[in-house]
Amino acid sequence: MNILRYRYGTSSLSRELLYGVSLYSPKNVELRPLGRQPWSAQVLFEEAGLLSKATPYLSGTPCSWGAVYFPEHWREFHDYLISRQSEEIVPLDTIIVPDVRSNRWKKSWKRFFIEFAWLKGSVMVYPNFDNFVSFSTNHLEIGSHVADASAKARKKSLFVVPLMTLEDGMTYFLQLLDAGLPTWEDLPVVDLHGHLSSLEEIQLKGRDKRSELCVHRSRSRGNVYSTSWCENLSIL
Repeated sequence: MNILRYRYGTSSLSRELLYGVSLYSPKNVELRPLGRQPWSAQVLFEEAGLLSKATPYLSGTPCSWGAVYFPEHWREFHDYLISRQSEEIVPLDTIIVPDVRSNRWKKSWKRFFIEFAWLKGSVMVYPNFDNFVSFSTNHLEIGSHVADASAKARKKSLFVVPLMTLEDGMTYFLQLLDAGLPTWEDLPVVDLHGHLSSLEEIQLKGRDKRSELCVHRSRSRGNVYSTSWCENLSIL
């Protein structure tokens, strides 16, 4: 239903800015500089006095534990990643997004997708059901990221969420038919640190940095906005 409404709905802005739909509901905020912290969208929305604490919401943070990514955005990201890895824009260790923990993720594609989405001001829609019920969950085995059974139990409590059952699905589906999904304009927006924000604020944060990078790129190559992610990234 999220895809039908927000991807193929009437808003051209949603098609331009929505890069995907998450199937997973995060229980933590990962990107604060001090490290991972427990987090709940429902608690945030309830404390802020939103009409519904269980509304889906928008975030620039990409989900890697089950999500649908839309092809044109992924192609743009692919161009951006090639430019970053080849260092044709700036050195690889350049900080693009300030004050986020992902700057230390040397081997993660998410570090670069976070940069890409931040520069573009684009977002992903997240589910937000009670008890973090989701359409996908994390699976843990002892290995390079999980040292032993104790670590497995600890990480399981952090990352594993209940999967939606057929019975749950019917209940939530009927609730949605009753209340309806919010319009694109009414979806809450959450920033990279897990705080309430807006699409306008998210776009403004990345705009100046994106212009700086693209001007630097055009000067270094002797042309202006050649065929690349620079001309494809849309900033309103």
